[in-house]
Formats: sequence, C-alpha cells, structure tokens
Amino acid sequence: MKRQLAWIIDGVFCLVLMPALLLLLPLERWQQHDATFVALLVIWLYAAYFLFRHAVVPMLFSGNRAKQAGAVAIVVLAVALTWWLTQYDLTPPQHTPRGPMPQGPPPSADEVAHHEARRAAGFYARVRQAVWFLFVTVAAFATAVGLLVKVSQLMLKRQELEVARDKAELALYKAQINPHFLFNTLNALYGLLITDPPKAEEAFLHFTSLMKYQYENAHDDAVAFDVEVDYLDQFIELEKFRLSDITTVRFTHDDDGSAPGATLAPMLLITFVENAFKYGASSHIPSDIDIDLRIANRHLVFTTANAIVNPSAEGSGIGIENCRRRLELLYPGRHTLECGPDGDGKNYHVNLDIALT
Repeated sequence: MKRQLAWIIDGVFCLVLMPALLLLLPLERWQQHDATFVALLVIWLYAAYFLFRHAVVPMLFSGNRAKQAGAVAIVVLAVALTWWLTQYDLTPPQHTPRGPMPQGPPPSADEVAHHEARRAAGFYARVRQAVWFLFVTVAAFATAVGLLVKVSQLMLKRQELEVARDKAELALYKAQINPHFLFNTLNALYGLLITDPPKAEEAFLHFTSLMKYQYENAHDDAVAFDVEVDYLDQFIELEKFRLSDITTVRFTHDDDGSAPGATLAPMLLITFVENAFKYGASSHIPSDIDIDLRIANRHLVFTTANAIVNPSAEGSGIGIENCRRRLELLYPGRHTLECGPDGDGKNYHVNLDIALT
C-alpha cells in the first residue's frame, strides 16, 4: 500500500503538476530557438524531483551522519547544476518590430547594438529567474512530499510497534492467568476429595468443562457471549462445591439481542469472579455473592457484589490492575470500570460497562 501511494504521488507530479508548471513558461518559443536548452531544463527538473524525493529526504532521516552529509552534498551539487544551466548560452529570439516604423532617420549601428544587448540581457535575466523558480518549486514540493511520506511511515511503524507491544503484553497476561486459574481449581478439587468425595466426581465434570474452554478458547482474541457465560457458570458451580450453606451465590445473565454475535475477550471476567469468592466467602460468616452478566442496548454490563467477610485473604498475583490494563488495551475509549469497597469497607462492588461494536 505504501509503495502504491508513493507511485501515485510520483505519477501525479510527473503527469499533472510538472506539465502545469512548464505551461507557465514560453517553452515553445524557446524551443524554436534552442531545443537543446529546453530538453536539458525539462530533464533536469524531473531528475531534481526524484533526487530530492527519493534520495535527499531518506538520507536526511536515515540517522546516519555519513548519509546526512551526503544529502547535503547532493543539495549543493543540485544548486550548482542549476546555476550551470542558467549560464547556458541560449540564443535570444529575434526581435520582430510591431506596428508602423517610427518616422525619422534610422538608428545607428551602435544604437541598434546597444538596444539588442539590453534586450538580450533582459531575456537572459527572465530565463534565469524562470529556471531558479522552477528548480526551487520542484525541490520544495519534492522535499515536502518526501517529508510527509516519511512521517507517515514513521507513524505507521510506531503504530505497528505499539500493536505488537500490546499483543505481547496481552499474551503475558494470558500466560499469567492460566497457571493461576489451574492452581485454584485443582486446589478446590483437592479439598473436595478430602471433605466430600461424592461431590468430587461431579466437580470433576465441571473441571473438565473448564479445561476444554482453556484448550479451545483461552488463546483466541475473542469468544462468543454464550461461551463465556457457560465458562463462568461452570467455574461458579465448581466453587459452590467447596462452600458451606451459609454462603449464597447468585449468577444471572441475559442477552436482549441488541448486539447479535457479540464477543468479548476470553478470561477477562474470571479475575473479578475469583475476587468475589476470595473476599466474599466464609465458612462461619453468612454472606451473599451476586454476579450478573448481560447485554443491553449494545453494551456488555458485568457486575459483582459481595460482602467483605474474608479481608485477610492473600492476593492472587494477578489482581484488578491486570484486568484494568487488559481493558485499556482491548477496549480503549469503549469501557468504564468502577470497582472497590464501599464507604464503610464492608462490601465490594464491580461495575464494568463495555460498548460493543
């Protein structure tokens, strides 16, 4: 695409702009008297454009001092060649008197020679001005185009580097989440095998469903809304097996159909759910954990609410800040996240809103 754009710009200059500039000059009259000069001028102007456009500007932006010095040398050489062209011994056009001949004695030979010399000097001055005007215009245009193309290339390269960096960062976050999730679920299964073996078999079925999700979707950029709902439901059901009856867990979900085919990043919400269980579940204090995920008016809305009954729980090593960064990378300018304890520090809330495209 970049090469095509460069060729288009060069083609517009060569086929449109340069001919338009040359039409400003009386080239036809000059060509009648000295076609060589006109050919040299046109060839040099085209050469100057490509010289500045494809050599001078790239060398100046190369970051190499030797190349930058070479670019300055090319500019000096181009100016020198233009000056040499202005010194070309161009034959001035013959003067053709217009109107009736003046009355009186004819001018002397000295007067005629003086008049012709002045006319030739004026002609040469106009030619030099025209040559310098065309050279400066072509060089300035070529430099401006070269700078714009170079700046756009640098911006595109910077964007590509930022995208690559963001992808690498997201991959790192996924790599962090997978072992963390596996450790927690295996720990829950181990507890069930000791405390309630009959439930362990059913819990193991939920665990295999979670592992299937991990295998099929965890490395994808996005998963379907229903797939993520099922994943969270399996995880919540697995967590329920290790909870006592004094902890009530409610998971609700809904889709109003306003965003058909809606997707979201895999394993984006699991940290918030784990957080709710970590701080909101206790074996001796009654508590409620409410989790809601829905699509409404082309927005994905996710909320959790739980009492903080286990404030001494250890950190997960992933944390809410991890999720904040993922959201910034995945949904820049399209999401809001409010989470944290309430004023008295007794309850914890998460409110996430993502505008779906």
